[in-house]
Amino acid sequence: MNVLPSPVELQTAWEDIQEIHKEHLAVHDVKIPHAGQYNERQKAMWLAMLYLNREREVHKDEMSALARRDMPRLGADQQVRHLKRDGWALSGKRGYHRLDPFIASPEFVRLSTRQRRQLSAEDFEQLKKAFGGRCATCGARERQPDPRYGGDPVVLQPGHKNPAEAGDDPANILPQCQFCNRGYKDDFVFDDKGRVRAIAGVGPVRRATGEVQRRVYSWLKERFPK
Repeated sequence: MNVLPSPVELQTAWEDIQEIHKEHLAVHDVKIPHAGQYNERQKAMWLAMLYLNREREVHKDEMSALARRDMPRLGADQQVRHLKRDGWALSGKRGYHRLDPFIASPEFVRLSTRQRRQLSAEDFEQLKKAFGGRCATCGARERQPDPRYGGDPVVLQPGHKNPAEAGDDPANILPQCQFCNRGYKDDFVFDDKGRVRAIAGVGPVRRATGEVQRRVYSWLKERFPK
């Protein structure tokens, strides 16, 4: 294992990376911990260590050793990969991490761009026309009474093809009647024709019969063996 850097070195690295974030990364909404000292926040410590060693891959054991020395209240298992969720550009093989401090994670930038795209009223009107003014999932026509639900008139609403994808990117939207949109909730993923093609959460499994739950459990054990 490499010799751990000194607290002075890490603090200097932390101050450098805050400046780099302001200049290069803030524009991409990359998140940075609010901390004056590198060992004030766990992620600040990770970033300082990775920045100081940016020319190589840092093993998770080095991070654990640093945490034991400078932030002993933390556990031994340091989940450095979580920095990617905040937009930091990490690479490295299993158990190792390397930081490119001057760019945002490309995956994060793509997701952030999708989140900023909002579905306009004009976009939705065009989308409804493409589906013939009908619900993509059940086919109910807009403004017509639906006898399945007491004759209430159909109102088409923006429904997400994949609820796990945040934002209202028009590519992720389908017109759905209020009954389908409310009934399917965020439990399912739809294809471009409004048909269910996957589940998006554990809700359907929770509501399934015990037999179905056992079958799912058996499949998952084979899919993800210990």
